[in-house]
Formats: sequence, C-alpha cells, structure tokens
Amino acid sequence: MPGSSPILLPSFDLTNLKKVQKLPAGIDDHPVIVPAAVLDEASNLRLEIREEALLHKWEEHLNSFSATPFFAPSWLECFRTRNRTPIYLRFLSGGKTIGLIAGLRNEPSNPLLKKFVKILFFYSGPVVVDADRDLTRFCLEKLISYAGENEYTHIKLESWDFPCAMNLEGLPFKPCIRSEYILDMRPDLAELEKKMKNRMRDVRAAEKHGLTFHEGNSPEILDDLLALLEATKSIRLSKNYQTYSYFYISYLDKDTLVKLFKSRIVRAFYLKKQDEILSVALDAVHNKRAYGLFIGTNQMGYQLKANAFIHFKLIQKFKNEGIEFYNLGGVPSDPSSKGLVFFKTSFGAREQVCAGGRTHHLQSRFFNYLTDAYSRFPDLKIKKIIKKKLVGRNYA
Repeated sequence: MPGSSPILLPSFDLTNLKKVQKLPAGIDDHPVIVPAAVLDEASNLRLEIREEALLHKWEEHLNSFSATPFFAPSWLECFRTRNRTPIYLRFLSGGKTIGLIAGLRNEPSNPLLKKFVKILFFYSGPVVVDADRDLTRFCLEKLISYAGENEYTHIKLESWDFPCAMNLEGLPFKPCIRSEYILDMRPDLAELEKKMKNRMRDVRAAEKHGLTFHEGNSPEILDDLLALLEATKSIRLSKNYQTYSYFYISYLDKDTLVKLFKSRIVRAFYLKKQDEILSVALDAVHNKRAYGLFIGTNQMGYQLKANAFIHFKLIQKFKNEGIEFYNLGGVPSDPSSKGLVFFKTSFGAREQVCAGGRTHHLQSRFFNYLTDAYSRFPDLKIKKIIKKKLVGRNYA
C-alpha cells in the first residue's frame, strides 16, 4: 500500500544507540562498527565520501549491500560517452563503508557551459547500512557538499528500484514521488504460485495454445522487442492510454540497449507459437535482484494470454536462479493505469513508494532564476537543441 514500509529493506532501529552497533560485514571482512555518537545527530556524523576507481573493488562493495542493478558497472559503463562518465562513490565512517551511490557525471565539453550545467545523475538514491532513513539523509547532505565543492551545478536522483522514503525536508531538493510494484521472491515457489492463483487460468490457456518460453542470446532479439513494443503502444493508444515513449529511462536508446544486452546485465526472454515470436521481455538482473524494463506483445499475444504467461515463467525462472526481489516496474500516472496496477498486483507484487529528486542550481542563485525561466520555456525544437548541446541526447 502507498506509504507502507518498503519490503525490500528492513528499517534500522536507532532507538538503542547508547550501545555500539554491530552492522553487517563490509568489504574489509570486519564488522562495520558505528558508535552511538556517530549516529546521534547529523552535526556529529563523521562522514567521508570517496570515489572508487577500481571496478572490481566496487563490485565487492555491492555484494555487501542490497544494491540495485543500476549501481553495477555493467549497467553504468554502457552509458559512457565523451560528455558522460560513470562515477562510483562510497560513504565512509571510521574508515568503514556504510553507504554507496553510483551514477553518471554529465558535463558539456565547453568550459563556459559547465557553469550552467554540470550534473551528478543517479538512477536511484544511496543504499546504506540497513536502509536507515537518517543515515540516508546524512549521506545526501554529504553528497550535496561534495557536489558543491567539485563545482557541480545539480544533483538528480531518479527512483528506479528505490523503495525508500527519503527525508528531504530542509535540503535543496525538489522531490519526485512515484510507485513501483515489487514481488518478494523469498517464499518458496508453491507460496508464490498461491499469490498468482487469479492468473493461473490465463497461464493454462497459454500453455494449451502452444506458447513456449525461451531466453534470447542474440542481439537480434532486440529488433523483435522494439517491433513488439511498437505493437503494444498501438494497442494501448487504441484503448485511450496517453501517448508515451518506451525509452522512458534517462539516456537509454537502442544503441545503449545493445551494449547492455552484450554486457549481460540485461537479459531477453520471449514466447513463441510455433515459429512466431509473440512477446519479448527485457529484464535487468544483478546479484539477487531483477528489474522488469520492457515487455512488448502483439495482438495475437494478447489474445493468447502471453503477458500473463511470460510473467509466470519469469517468476519461476528467477526463483530458481536465487533472485530475492523482482521489480515489475511502475505504471503511468494517468487514469488508464488502473488495469496495469491490477495486472501487476495479481502476481503478488506490492506497491512501494519510490522517492527521488533534483536540486536547484548549487553554484549560483542567479543561475537558479535562469533555470526556472528555462524550465517554463515551451518544449520546442530550440529547447531540444540546447539540451543536446549541454549534455547530449536524452538529457534528463
């Protein structure tokens, strides 16, 4: 339900901080010990932020946290361009890593333009020890200081797979709140199938119609995906859905999609009836988490219950692979999303509120006035040209 505690990340009890807290082992293979005085108040929190340059070390840190696929180098390195480079940051206290955040730094090649826009961009907010809300805020405060000291103009936090109620009060963030639908995969398969009982008739119908499930290993499957995404869009628009772009994730395009597929952090699955592909799903999978990026289905696929069947088979497959949380993604904000909400929750997924935000200009109030004026300017061709000149295509 909206506003409920996230199921992914248990809350950290800060009520007994007079004792030294032993937290999960970090990369140093020693318990992360955070004294009470460190966690008492933000003013007393001795946080350090450090950039990690060694990707194998970063991967080791990821294994100590419940980090999303969007923190992985195999995701972020696919977005690298001349003006956009991945950045991996650790939050440390007493020499121990207590939080992580990773994203992209976006800056134009023209030095003069950097005064206007030099952005720290993240697909989700920081992951911290035991998902503690106060510790998340302290990390954000440190991130703002880091950005200011390094002449970044903005921080943008998106909220993909980030079911965390961040406390942004008093911080220079304009919040952005949305919902995603997340399935807890830790129960056994029989229990998961009980949650899907309302979908089993559709699953049996698809099997009866001869649909078969496969994993695609060739990038050519992406061409099928894009064609089916276009077919899905046409079907939805015919049902009075609002128009949309299926490349909804910032900086994502077909070329980047191919890189992600080749890096193996993104995997493709499809349904066939004899030799015809009816539906393709694309999922980001890393460690014990999976995120549903796209599903494209044609008219015949809808008629033969392909969408229900491919979700059922993915849940089975990910469960067998040891995935603990499967995020089925969000829904549009318009009234037409009611059907999608019902569909995703019918597989046992629970709605989780995900929070993100964007700072104002961190270097100058004057530039803030310019930014506000620019944001009100109609989204005409000249504005798109400016965006491309500043930080490249698909500017977020």
